[in-house]
Amino acid sequence: MKKLMAVAIILLGVFLLACDDLLFPLFTTTSSQTTLPISRPNTLSGSITVRSEDYAAYPMFHSDSYDLAVDEYNELLVETRDKIRRANISINVTLYEEQDLFPWGPSTSIKAFSKGSGFVYMEDADYYYAVTNFHVVDPLDMIASYEVKTIEDEENVEAILVVGNADMDLAVLRFPKGDRLNVTPINIINRAFTKYNANELVLAVGNPQSLENNVTFGVYLSLQPISHVDFPVIMHNAIIHEGSSGGALVDVDGNLLGVNTWGVEAEDTAFAIPNDVLYMFLLNEGLLPN
Repeated sequence: MKKLMAVAIILLGVFLLACDDLLFPLFTTTSSQTTLPISRPNTLSGSITVRSEDYAAYPMFHSDSYDLAVDEYNELLVETRDKIRRANISINVTLYEEQDLFPWGPSTSIKAFSKGSGFVYMEDADYYYAVTNFHVVDPLDMIASYEVKTIEDEENVEAILVVGNADMDLAVLRFPKGDRLNVTPINIINRAFTKYNANELVLAVGNPQSLENNVTFGVYLSLQPISHVDFPVIMHNAIIHEGSSGGALVDVDGNLLGVNTWGVEAEDTAFAIPNDVLYMFLLNEGLLPN
């Protein structure tokens, strides 16, 4: 009973500080410390998916954050919320079709316009690199232009598609760093190749229905097979809507758990591509952070 009251206090406190209309299910993370080493691939492989029987051998994950007092845990959630907003980007995609208008010559016309989400995971001296879903940036055999916007930006800035994989539904965009000071890449390494904890508290960030940098809370439910891809995906109940595709799903410390990709609004559940699938995708493309 005391534990349930403590959880309620935590979530109520975050609600009062969040300034968003968020969902806070009454669950917290429970796990035990493990001494098992985390083994991550470091060589190129033709195989990107590493789920199924491999997942059973993954070590459990324990964070010192799980042991914080109520007030400290409350503060951590607010800090994590703000941190992942600084990594979040909105993505605008415009698709053009080229036409040969005799005798005036070739011309282009806009055929489609779409929006989605993504998150910065890496930077170098000149550029930020952001993960999103391939279906967000798919050029569909047309001419595509991409613009992104961070929490610091007043206007969209041009981005380029570095790589995309339709089977994985993953892609990477790159855009200039400019004079931004507060973009904070999300750590995609810490939780790769570790188990997800039962009822683990998760945070989802994205830009649903043109609402920028929105954060919702939920819990990890299970790994589930779905028809869209040939690997199990994360099922959780943090609310996402149209426009959230490509956004980050993180743990209480802000470590990446997965890439939000599909939602089932009627069932209040959502699905994310697991972080170890993303890890292998980036490893094979030579785009892992140092």
